[in-house]
Order: sequence, then C-alpha cells, then structure tokens
Amino acid sequence: MNISLRPAARRARTALVTTAVAGVGLAGVLGMGGVAHAASHAPNGYVAIDTCTGVSGKITFSPGMVKVKKPLIHAVLTGTTSGCSDIFSGAIGGTGTITAVMSGHANLSAQNFSGTFTINWPAGSGFNPSNGNLTVTEANGLENVSGSVTSGFDTGTAFAMQYVVTGKTGVGGALHPVTAETYTNTQSLTLSRNEG
Repeated sequence: MNISLRPAARRARTALVTTAVAGVGLAGVLGMGGVAHAASHAPNGYVAIDTCTGVSGKITFSPGMVKVKKPLIHAVLTGTTSGCSDIFSGAIGGTGTITAVMSGHANLSAQNFSGTFTINWPAGSGFNPSNGNLTVTEANGLENVSGSVTSGFDTGTAFAMQYVVTGKTGVGGALHPVTAETYTNTQSLTLSRNEG
C-alpha cells in the first residue's frame, strides 16, 4: 500500500497526534508513569512520529579531507536504517535507506556540512520517501544532524540524528587524504512534530 497523505488525511493524522499527546499528558496526571515517560524526552512540545533505532553506513568525500586545511568538501552519506517504527502503526519490519548529499568547508577535526536528504522507509511500511534539508555539526567527536522534511512522507516534521565515525579510508595527509568514513548512530533517527 502506497501512502500519499492528501490535505484531509494529513489534517486527520495531525489531529490523531494531538489526541495522542493529550492522552499522554492525561496519563501523566493520573499517575500512569510508563506512558508519560515515553513522551518526556521530546523537547519543547515535540513528539516523535517516526523513528529508526539503527542507522549505519558510509560517507565519501571529494576531495578527500586533511588534518588542517578546510577546503570545500562534497560529501555523500549513505546508510541502512533498521528498527523503524511509527506512532500509529507501531514497529515496521525490514530495513530502509538514507542518502544525504552535502557540502561544507571541513577537515578531520571539524566536519560541518549542509545539504539535502532522502529517507526511503522499509518497503513494508507503505510510506513514500521523506525528503528534506539538513545540517551536520561536529562536537566532541559526535556528529549532530538536524533538519526538516520538506516533501514526501511526514512533510513538516523535524529531522534529528547523531552518529559517530567508526573507520576511515586514508590518514589525512596531503598524499593520503581521508576519502571515506564509516559511521554508526549514537541516537535514533527521529522525525518529530511540534504539538506544544
């Protein structure tokens, strides 16, 4: 089943999210801590709509990155997603993919990029791809990804993820720049909507 949310269906989905959030708030008031705790990690009224607990893959760089100089680098991130779930339909079996095309002035100690992404959800979900814009900023060895979905499934949601580099191709010198890295996520890929 291919789901393409029309305006009326999108309004209904938003209404369901609002109702679910209200229910979680009421559960917290009534002392049902387990239900309220699930939403307590969403900052400033944001509610996680779709998540994937596992994301790993590879990033390629052109030209390769070096230790000191920060030329304009073009980067392509590809990965496999797993452990995906939706607030309405629950767990989604199988794996999906994520692709991001980015650029920025970067070296091995400061990988800051911006660009576009596409999430292809697991085939069994029936969801259309989610497309959007993102930025990647490095802090203490962690790559923090933030952005928003601008078209496709879950348009208007905020996109977030965090990952760490697990391997490199190259050493970062002029003769052997780093042309690729492998990564794995340290925080789930999350699409959230502000219902606060």
